[in-house]
Amino acid sequence: MTGLAVIDTATAVLPLPAPLRLGAMTVTRREYSAVRATAADGTRGVAYCLSREAPMAEIVGRLVAGHAIGADADDPEATWERMLRGSAIVGRVGLVRRAIGLVDIALWDIAARRAGRPLWRMLGAGDGPRPSMLVAAYPTPERPPRAVADEVLAQAGGWTNVKISRLPDPGYMRELIGILNRELPAATGLVVDAGFGWRDADEALAEIAQWGDPRLAWLEDPLLPEDVAGCARIRRASGLPVSAGDEVTDPEVLRALVDHAAVDVLRLDVVAIGGVTPAREMIAWAAERGVPVSGHVSPEVTAHLGIGVETFARGGNPYDPAPVFVRGGPDFDGRVVPPQTPGLGFELDPGVFDFERSTR
Repeated sequence: MTGLAVIDTATAVLPLPAPLRLGAMTVTRREYSAVRATAADGTRGVAYCLSREAPMAEIVGRLVAGHAIGADADDPEATWERMLRGSAIVGRVGLVRRAIGLVDIALWDIAARRAGRPLWRMLGAGDGPRPSMLVAAYPTPERPPRAVADEVLAQAGGWTNVKISRLPDPGYMRELIGILNRELPAATGLVVDAGFGWRDADEALAEIAQWGDPRLAWLEDPLLPEDVAGCARIRRASGLPVSAGDEVTDPEVLRALVDHAAVDVLRLDVVAIGGVTPAREMIAWAAERGVPVSGHVSPEVTAHLGIGVETFARGGNPYDPAPVFVRGGPDFDGRVVPPQTPGLGFELDPGVFDFERSTR
């Protein structure tokens, strides 16, 4: 057995060129937390996530890492159980589960690198192109719908879906969705992300009714995902496909969304749900029920899981600077194809994440 020897953490903060507004949230910068795990033989695995301004590196170091050190580097599933049980007194969901997810992803990276195989092969997911979604635009009141539509259309070729956020102005959304429904390539669907922006189903349905006749691949996160009954009602009453599950750390919430016919597409955040170990279980469970799964962010990991992959433009974009510090990973050109290199197949730029100065 080769044991896990060290877990390092690091945090990076990158400003955005302009604030993003999504639902009730305003984002002015992106903070990322990263983990680098090292086995006794020197094999390293990495993972990163949007911290959402939470002290993720500290949580990993204080509450999670100690339960993984010394574990078998080739058995991430057993280590996941150790981490969950070891930290159970402070959190089986929430921020602690996210911290477990970061470490779990890095451990799967190690296991696959030691096996000399890409992670998708180790998981039996195949290497065919994944359904892909480009986060293409965040509308703002000062930009006319035509300008936002042109931004989306300039990027849309080859993607399965493109996504825009909801602006709480029904007339604006009616015009913007109308342009995109007319002008998007026939093979590219449109997703509208409501960002949990409506209080309840009544408010959501009243606003959606003013959008005209929207043709959407799905309406994303209309309500908080715990409002399963509300999501189900929006799905039935609006006639729109619905997706939900972003940021959920409790698997029972995801199961409820499926069991109560509240979603057409289940959204899954591989870090939030606790890493690759529980994610692959949830993906298999949803597949048995005929519900497709779309990954929320973390495209370098979700590409290995055989599910839909969400990403921002890789050549520079004003919404998510993560591509500037990722080296390697999947091919992103409308089609998302996982890499052939061992493990996750990517590294983190040491100029952004300074693990050498981290606390072990």
